Amino acid sequence: MQPREIARAIGITAVVAAVVVAAAFAGGIVLGSPTQGDAPDAPAYDTNELVAEPIEDDGSVTAPTGDESKTVVIDVSHGNGVSEDSLQPFIDALVAANHEIRLYSGGSSSFGSQPGAAFNETLRSADALVVASPATTYSSNEIAGVEAFADAGGRVLLAAEPPTTTSTTSTVSIPGLSTGATMTASGQPSNLAAAFGMSFGNGYLYDMAENANNFQSVYASGDGGVADGVESAILTDATPVTTGGDASPVLTASDVSLSSTRDEASYSVAARNGDVLAVGDTDFLTASATEGDNDVLLSNVAAFLVEGDKQPGAPESSQSSGQSPGTGTTALGAA
Repeated sequence: MQPREIARAIGITAVVAAVVVAAAFAGGIVLGSPTQGDAPDAPAYDTNELVAEPIEDDGSVTAPTGDESKTVVIDVSHGNGVSEDSLQPFIDALVAANHEIRLYSGGSSSFGSQPGAAFNETLRSADALVVASPATTYSSNEIAGVEAFADAGGRVLLAAEPPTTTSTTSTVSIPGLSTGATMTASGQPSNLAAAFGMSFGNGYLYDMAENANNFQSVYASGDGGVADGVESAILTDATPVTTGGDASPVLTASDVSLSSTRDEASYSVAARNGDVLAVGDTDFLTASATEGDNDVLLSNVAAFLVEGDKQPGAPESSQSSGQSPGTGTTALGAA
């Protein structure tokens, strides 16, 4: 065999050997690796554990009808974090039951420039007041007006969120709770609630185990009154409500934790003092109004607001003036 032919034979043999080795190596990788359909035997890869359970969202909010149409004022004059659109299920239920909704956005008063006079003037012809997630505090004149309004049988709903950072603070004193505590106002009607022996917390409630597909969406329940029939209301980003004096809890979130302390306990999330109801959540009024038992809770709250018996004319002229609902008011529903 010639030298050139010997070299060619050696080259061919080397190439074949290289192909065989490469194929063997690749085959080892393929054969030694799990197939695409296999997954490690670990709970984290159990797809059944990752699928969120659907939350019932077919509730219907209702309000009672009566012989007399009631007027509910919703305050939006303090930078409140609610609007007509966000409150639609709540507003629709009241309007369908022949009640009137007034959105108060602020305005001038016939009583001059006294702070809060126009706000109190609007309350004179109202039966109920809704204050949700305000960005600013209420003046002392407005607080006196709301107190006179509630003393006359007017119903009041105070709804709050965990406080956000704000430069506006107020010092409130709640008998039986604390003295001279400085509270942020943004997201909470703190000084209004304090006038009725109630206080909102400074953190949000959460539950890492039992929740409505979000650790900040906790379940709450109660028994009787505005909590009648409420076994699994869903409150998102809720804050506790502390009571003193004549106020008492009506709705509770059990075995949950508070973000500001990490303490696990049962927390009151709604409380009542006579004609005033405080709830440490606003989502049940808006985004989640038809989820879980929220429709039951909100229907009960609507009934609470329109089933009062307010004496006409309160607040009196010391807190307001005139008989008109005041400027800056948008009326919806029955006149």
